[in-house]
Amino acid sequence: MIKQTSIPVIFAWLLVSLCPAHAQNTAAPCSAFQKLADGKWKAIRPINIQHENASAMISPGTIIGPGTLVAGADVYAALQRSCH
Repeated sequence: MIKQTSIPVIFAWLLVSLCPAHAQNTAAPCSAFQKLADGKWKAIRPINIQHENASAMISPGTIIGPGTLVAGADVYAALQRSCH
């Protein structure tokens, strides 16, 4: 039950964080990612990304590095901006 409820919430946070007008005021779903020693991010849960007219799923274990676009959104930049 918690997984079904938390994934839409995480998805909503990520969507809002990827919108340029709101990027400075919202947080990416930091708890869904782990920052690696080399500065990249590793997904630790599945995340569905929808950006404009595209969507994609980030699977656990996916590594997000600089310039990584998912559904046209710069997920790496959103994580760098929001997560410490």
